[in-house]
Amino acid sequence: MTRLDVDIGNTRTKWRFGNARGVASGVVPPTLADTPDRVCIACVAAKRDDVRARFEAALGVRPEFAETRARLAGVTCGYENPDLLGVDRWLALVAAWNSAREPAVVADVGTAATLDFVTRDGCHVGGYIVPGLRTMAKTLARNTARVQVADDPAPNLLPGRDTEQAVRGGTMAMLTSFVEWSVARFSREVGEAPILFLTGGDADDLAVRLSLPVRVEPDLVLDGLALALP
Repeated sequence: MTRLDVDIGNTRTKWRFGNARGVASGVVPPTLADTPDRVCIACVAAKRDDVRARFEAALGVRPEFAETRARLAGVTCGYENPDLLGVDRWLALVAAWNSAREPAVVADVGTAATLDFVTRDGCHVGGYIVPGLRTMAKTLARNTARVQVADDPAPNLLPGRDTEQAVRGGTMAMLTSFVEWSVARFSREVGEAPILFLTGGDADDLAVRLSLPVRVEPDLVLDGLALALP
């Protein structure tokens, strides 16, 4: 049985169909060489009706949607109400823990930057949500005068010698410092160094600027989707 796995985020649609993979802007069903038997999707509940209609019309298959659960594949959700935890965060942290079976910090860096913490025994102990790099820069552009929007990551973390460099370097420095502080705090809490997983559109750019060892896993949400909808 063939399946199409789809991760629909705030700005991108990522998909995997056997050995084929792709990314598109917005909610765009992929063009495939064959029709899948199953279409499995991770997306926020607010988008489901539109997503269901688009994918069913394009592929002729009624999609299945993953949901956040109190427990999945050895991981216990840390939210008092699991329905309030975004399914993308949930699937990513479940996939990370199942890959490592050790304490883990999962950072998904895109439009928003989310960090989630999982102990060695699979207990999710909560997380953080902050603006992503481009969101921070666009907020500056909207609310201040003569500040350029930084579309590209900073080449380094040195102070900028013009406004564009200052925004690019400053937003990257904020995000790297936040991730490193979060990992250090969790490490003290659990008494051992966690594995840091990075995923999302800015994962590669962030990874090379961190002073910590990292595992860049671009398909964490899709891997978690396979566990949620086997």
